[in-house]
Amino acid sequence: MKFWLSLAVGASLYLPSVHASAKDPATSFVRLHAIDLLEGALNADQTAKLQLIAHQAAIAAVCDGFTLDDKKVSKAFEALAPVGSDKMTAEQKDYHDKHILVIYGMLVGGELTAMSEGACKLAEQSKADPDFAKEMVWQ
Repeated sequence: MKFWLSLAVGASLYLPSVHASAKDPATSFVRLHAIDLLEGALNADQTAKLQLIAHQAAIAAVCDGFTLDDKKVSKAFEALAPVGSDKMTAEQKDYHDKHILVIYGMLVGGELTAMSEGACKLAEQSKADPDFAKEMVWQ
């Protein structure tokens, strides 16, 4: 739980709406369950990045004026390479990639359950924040 609290605080520096949805018990349950299912496949920074990508995907699905940039999404997912990939077989890397996509889907679903009109307004603020630009996967 301590990890989650530090993640929510850290993510709120980039996306105020991530912090807002973190207060929703249903969203918190889904997020924590998804993180547990990662089973150490990602380090803490990668886990936070995966959550930020999922949040932005949910915003793009719900809010007008937000579209995912396929190139940025692809690049963001490249940063989620397996920990210790140099010691993995091709099959293990393939499993890792598929596993991460399942967790990503869970995280997007959790974010979608928490979406409200307020989330779109907070996302507008995040989108306009130059400090968030390097984490942004929107166009």
